[in-house]
Amino acid sequence: MQLYFTKTMKSMQRWLRNYERIRTEGLDRQFKMPSSWHSTKFDLENNDWDTIREFYIPELDCKFGVACEMMRKSWYHYKMARKEGDKAWDIILRIAKIERALGLEMIQFRDGPPIEWLKQQLDMEEGTGVESSSEDLELKYEEENQGQSWGDDEPLTPEERQLMAEEREDLIAQIEADDW
Repeated sequence: MQLYFTKTMKSMQRWLRNYERIRTEGLDRQFKMPSSWHSTKFDLENNDWDTIREFYIPELDCKFGVACEMMRKSWYHYKMARKEGDKAWDIILRIAKIERALGLEMIQFRDGPPIEWLKQQLDMEEGTGVESSSEDLELKYEEENQGQSWGDDEPLTPEERQLMAEEREDLIAQIEADDW
């Protein structure tokens, strides 16, 4: 599993570097999407980059080229957050949202939540329009999975789950108070 993640991440980083080079230099107009970037929504294989980057992505309210730039920046923020010790689940969710909007296969992060759970969160986020913080996502995952952290083998006691639920409610109340 970790080997797959490493290969996928390296492939993604290589593509993003190449994309950034082409975007800034603009020399290679015959650029084709790599075969690993198969989209279920767009015909990437049979179009050139000038055409591809103009595809409109309604879920993100932007064009394909801008979405790729969002992906590149999200990966950069994810790497920086991980270096600082943050689990960065909010950034993982943002990357998953972009991947889904582009019709790409979602990446399973070795230290993140399962893809099925991410899909559920994305569906809920689309319905409410509210984006969650990394801590809020972790707490929500632990609550929904009987206090079990991602990668954790021991479930929490009922008292610990209750405390966690109270902390989550306080966090939500604080976020709502800050928004007003």
